[in-house]
Amino acid sequence: MPRRRATATPTDGRLALVEGRVNSRMFVFLVGNYLHRIEQDRRGLYGGDLDLAVVAEMIGTAGVEPGMRDAAYRQKHRDFERAIPVEEQRAVNASSIAVAAGIPRETVRRKIRKLRELGIVVEKEPAQYVLRPGVLLEAKHQAAFARAIEQTVRFVNELLENGVVKWVPAKKGKATARK
Repeated sequence: MPRRRATATPTDGRLALVEGRVNSRMFVFLVGNYLHRIEQDRRGLYGGDLDLAVVAEMIGTAGVEPGMRDAAYRQKHRDFERAIPVEEQRAVNASSIAVAAGIPRETVRRKIRKLRELGIVVEKEPAQYVLRPGVLLEAKHQAAFARAIEQTVRFVNELLENGVVKWVPAKKGKATARK
């Protein structure tokens, strides 16, 4: 069973797969194009090194994941108006990243060393890493996030326009929570 998201924002409906479209060629085509567009940006941010991107992104995600389950933390950090201090981030080690990403531990360690040299990652405790506060506020990251959001909205619209997914309105009088 999928883990329920911490957010429970009422919506007026949700997206659902169109019957018989679970393994559609159109979906594979659209998702392939979407991932290609996203990967181009990731390659640009990390000098063509997607393993470096994965390690940086996993450190960033792990750093805020526990806090995002807390409504006050989510509200405080919902936008990129302020940096998240080191003490408000959960640190992660190379072994955890290696297991989660399927990347050899020594490769992860090399990538962390590189990320530290680039000033993207800092050591919170010995062998425990978090994103440097403010790194995501830099113009190049903000521009990449904006493009990723645009690409994601474009992808979802392409799914709707090509009949791969459909909009299912909430039942009258009831707002549904995202799951």
